[in-house]
Amino acid sequence: MHGDGNGWVVSADGARRWGRFGAAGLLLRTADPADPAVPMVLLQHRAVWTASGDTWALPGGARDSHEDAATAALRETEEEAEVRPADVTVRAERVTSRMTGTVWHRPGVDARHLAEVLRTMRADQRLPDSRDGRPVDVPPLEQVSTDEVEWTYTTVFADARRPLATVPNNESLELRWVREDEVATMPLMPAFARAWEDGLRTEPVELVVDVANVLGSRPDGWWRDRAGATARLLDELGAGLPRTLELPDARFGWVARAHAVLEGAARAAEHGGPFAVHHAPGSGDDVIVDLAAALAAGAVGAPAADDAPAAGARRVVVVTADRGLRSRLADEVLVVGPRALLR
Repeated sequence: MHGDGNGWVVSADGARRWGRFGAAGLLLRTADPADPAVPMVLLQHRAVWTASGDTWALPGGARDSHEDAATAALRETEEEAEVRPADVTVRAERVTSRMTGTVWHRPGVDARHLAEVLRTMRADQRLPDSRDGRPVDVPPLEQVSTDEVEWTYTTVFADARRPLATVPNNESLELRWVREDEVATMPLMPAFARAWEDGLRTEPVELVVDVANVLGSRPDGWWRDRAGATARLLDELGAGLPRTLELPDARFGWVARAHAVLEGAARAAEHGGPFAVHHAPGSGDDVIVDLAAALAAGAVGAPAADDAPAAGARRVVVVTADRGLRSRLADEVLVVGPRALLR
């Protein structure tokens, strides 16, 4: 039921965490309109009356019993910032805090509790419920469980196509899009500050896509029109750039520059989007190996790209599931499978 997650989990030493079933927050990124290579993060200046009030953190809150982390984070963000889930693309999630404790909840005399008290009149009375004739009890003002539970906070990573307009509710003093390189300068909630430095921030990524391999991972009839299917794939992937990308070393990258290597019949594909397209005269793998090495070395004159941007100090990530190609790449080049890109 909506709201049944409201309550505290209390550890043996008295530490409290909000959310009977855990909590979740949304780490929402978008590109700085002035420089797409710079990601911005939506931060919430928490109201003074909230836990760790008057600090900056992510919009989020308690999970209800029926919700997964992404659903809870999106719901809370819509409630606290009026950001619609339809305007957000979820990329990944990670548990960033854990605590063992027991549930303690003091709802207070809210309207529902008061209505129940008035209906039953006295706590020691048991009156039939008019709906099914079964007796009911007045709900207690304090609810305690001795059963041990594990409380978790899950950070949900997501992207927006632009800096979305926001409207704060009473849990916020302010909502603000903050450049990622300025987040650590804010007076952050202590738990968020620790998580931010422990893997929530991104690093710039130069992406190289083995298009033939990614295309082959989706059995959508691409073999009937390889060039057309390639063009559609590049348009689809290009529409999501810049974006957050989960990396294999438990970190995250910000992809503002990307390369697509085309071979064979796919070389006829047309793309007017953000990918720098490289047409392989022969083996696409050969071009990918040379391109990744040049980018990793910071070579400005990267091999044969139609509109390749100048290389820079970025982590080079190749998207492929081809084991043979993976074995040929330099150690400093990271590799992710097609699924990471197609999320």
